[in-house]
Amino acid sequence: MIDTVALRTLVALDSLGSVTATAESLGYTPAAVSHQLQKLSRYLGAPVTERTGRGIALTPVGRELSRRGAGLLEELESLETAARAQSGEPRGRITVGGFSTGIRGLLVPALPRLAASAPELTVSNFEEEPDELIEMVTAGRIDASLVFGWDSSSLHLPATLISETITVDRADIVMHRDHHLAACTEVTRSDLLGEMFVSAPRNAVCHRWLTALFEELGSKPQIDYWAIEYDTQIEFVRAVGALALVPRLGRPHLPADVVAVPLDDPSIARTISLVWRKSMSASPAIAFLLEEMKAIAGKTDSIGA
Repeated sequence: MIDTVALRTLVALDSLGSVTATAESLGYTPAAVSHQLQKLSRYLGAPVTERTGRGIALTPVGRELSRRGAGLLEELESLETAARAQSGEPRGRITVGGFSTGIRGLLVPALPRLAASAPELTVSNFEEEPDELIEMVTAGRIDASLVFGWDSSSLHLPATLISETITVDRADIVMHRDHHLAACTEVTRSDLLGEMFVSAPRNAVCHRWLTALFEELGSKPQIDYWAIEYDTQIEFVRAVGALALVPRLGRPHLPADVVAVPLDDPSIARTISLVWRKSMSASPAIAFLLEEMKAIAGKTDSIGA
């Protein structure tokens, strides 16, 4: 019988196009990917890949096996999920991905509740940017993930994934209490023109979110400082008076000399969702996780209202 690990490796290679990308997606080394492909070729008695310059491509046998194998892998996971769901109780292990504030604000608070209501379920996590997390769920490297998007940068999910909204999270402009905008009840996009910002690295999702604020004005934010973590961005706010766009969910505690001023447009918000493969839709673990995080988001919204 065809080894499912080797088949999953072939399907991932067909989708991603290179051994390196396949290895990164599945959490293997490139050598391990090559080994799985060679094992599959030996079992079939026919090569599933061939050299093309510096890379490799699927042979006709490999392409047909990948095409049919992708559906079989989905059916196998769906069958396993349905069998596990017969008891109605979440069991086993589930790996959940997420971005930093989503993990801090939703997943971590859910863990004690899950431990109490589903003691036979073990939850582990993986932190990364939303774009990479979607790839990891698609490849089967993780089971589900928290992701976010906003109107000008909606998430593009493969047909094999499904998502459900957990909450809509507004963002504020964080600034030093001595900043000239700090006394405002709210600020507009125009108020931010010419102001100095600290931002997440270029092309990170949160950097794209910040730049999107200025697109309607035909402008770009003045970014003088860069930091991945919001804690570090807040230190820039304190030290040099920069502004930072910081969402409310999972926000670090603000020091006494830092304030958060709301934006005047409530639509400036990110939609936070949980995504998972359609073949895992019957999973009680997914249902429990989604229910708990929605409850936590609801309490957070009530506190912030």
